[in-house]
Amino acid sequence: MTCFPLLLSKDALSNPALFAISFVLMYHLGVTAQEVSTPGEQPSVIPAAAAPDPNETTIRQLVLSVVPDDRYFKEDLSAVVVKAYADRGFRPLWGDALFPESFHLVLSKELSTHGFPSLLSLDPAALAPSLKNSVIDPQDLAYTVAILDSGMFTRLGAVAPQDIWSDWLREDTPGSMDNTVEEIVKDLVLATSIKPFDTGKVLDQLAPKNWIYREFREAYPASREAILKYSGLPAIPDPATAGVGRPGEAYPYAPAIGAHLADRGYLKLPPEQISALSQMTPELVAALVAFQTDYGLDPDGIFGSGSWRYLNTNAVDQYRSLTINLHRARLLPNDFGDRYLLANLPCAELYMFEDNDFHANTMRIVHGKASKDSHRTPVFRDVMKEMVFGPYWNVPKSIAVKEVLPKAQADWGFLSRNRYEIVSDFNPYNTNSHRLSPDNLELVKQGRLFLRQKPGPTNALGHVKFLFPNSFNVYMHDTPSKSFFARSARDHSHGCIRVSKPEELGAWVLKNEGWTEAQVKEAMFADVRKSLPIKEEINVYITYFTTFPRPVGGGRIVLAPSRDVYEMDPIHAQKLNAVIPWREAPPRATPVTTTATSLSDGQ
Repeated sequence: MTCFPLLLSKDALSNPALFAISFVLMYHLGVTAQEVSTPGEQPSVIPAAAAPDPNETTIRQLVLSVVPDDRYFKEDLSAVVVKAYADRGFRPLWGDALFPESFHLVLSKELSTHGFPSLLSLDPAALAPSLKNSVIDPQDLAYTVAILDSGMFTRLGAVAPQDIWSDWLREDTPGSMDNTVEEIVKDLVLATSIKPFDTGKVLDQLAPKNWIYREFREAYPASREAILKYSGLPAIPDPATAGVGRPGEAYPYAPAIGAHLADRGYLKLPPEQISALSQMTPELVAALVAFQTDYGLDPDGIFGSGSWRYLNTNAVDQYRSLTINLHRARLLPNDFGDRYLLANLPCAELYMFEDNDFHANTMRIVHGKASKDSHRTPVFRDVMKEMVFGPYWNVPKSIAVKEVLPKAQADWGFLSRNRYEIVSDFNPYNTNSHRLSPDNLELVKQGRLFLRQKPGPTNALGHVKFLFPNSFNVYMHDTPSKSFFARSARDHSHGCIRVSKPEELGAWVLKNEGWTEAQVKEAMFADVRKSLPIKEEINVYITYFTTFPRPVGGGRIVLAPSRDVYEMDPIHAQKLNAVIPWREAPPRATPVTTTATSLSDGQ
């Protein structure tokens, strides 16, 4: 090989005839242009891409041929199967595992506990004849494909993430990366080591492991069973039209309220006493207050529309909501991070977690208006990077043109009274402003100049904002408009998230940097802009669960229904219609046969 560079020497390159002869010699000798260098240069060798392993190709093609086309995860499933077998030299995965007879029925039953209809699982006995090959035992491969197919349903869902939360994967995606081929292979291999073989445990090994999914999953079987047992609770009319129930006053719907509170475990009275109620008695009010406290409502003992919305549900409503939200929970990472914030829009609450999902605090939020699509807060995740005390509010052009400019043109003192200024850009270190004039207002309208509001008590962002940079320009912030936090319907912003207790949130964010709540409050009310980078990673999750496992203190969690503020439930129900068992009655308990088939390395 040392003589090959001479074939393209300078003489050869300058002599067309010699170049042609050299090229022909190179072709017949198998020399590529990448292997040639001129004298004094290091050879540059670019190896050709490795040919695909024929065994891997065989297994991939076989798997793809038997997995139904309606599995959107079909390609990933085949990649997991190939890697799992290739990593162990194409030896069987299941060894001497004992599989129950009619395994696909047992597998389907376990899959149904994850919110899927019965008879969705593949049958290994039907797959095996189509999986005959000279690489791996077809029966072992058939069991792997069937188990992994059900596992991928539980782990990834029946539709792609963007079909549920379209923006969930658009920005930074903090939290554990659980759905790579490598991670799924790890869980599949762990599942093969479960001894003795247990279908439920094997499927659980492949399923999501985040705490929200776990809470939904634990409640799901009882929710399905409740439909069979459900004898009918009396409907409660909306107090908006039927009148509010107040402590000590006569109320015709007290028996219905009592029946629902008793069904939830809040009222401990015999049924005959509940049916005889004619007013909001102390016992009934105390039960209502406990219910309101757990569900994040004002614990005033008054039965109004807010309490009605949360209480007036039946077993069918609860089951439908739980099923939809169980499917949403598959999108969450198993590990949210050491410290994280979770804002759930239907609840209009922000939750702080630390130290392995320990719930530290809860506060109310105001989020984007439902009445206007462009104002709705997106469902996404990101990482908090910065806190800004005494922030400027950089007025978006749409708000400047539609809301602020008309007020400024009608009232020439509006801008100065509310501490607005006209600037060339939003650079916070640029303190130069332009004078108020009709010409400059026209330039603002054209987008050539800008409006911003200076720090102070009237600033729309209040005294502090919390930044997790994203393309939506969504962040959390304080607000001077505190009255909206008292409302049950708290969708009122242009898309950002207003927090009811900014000083508590700030102290929690900066806790590990030694800040106290008093120090945070002092910096907030100095009304001087101060940017503070956040040194540790704090993940932010903005979610949409219309039933949510709400932490209520003392380690307790209640599955709280909440307002489908953006009306996503019907949309997601339609997308998931093929795999949501709306019309299936919960399966009656039947003994599982103990007869088993053995699958050993020699089969």
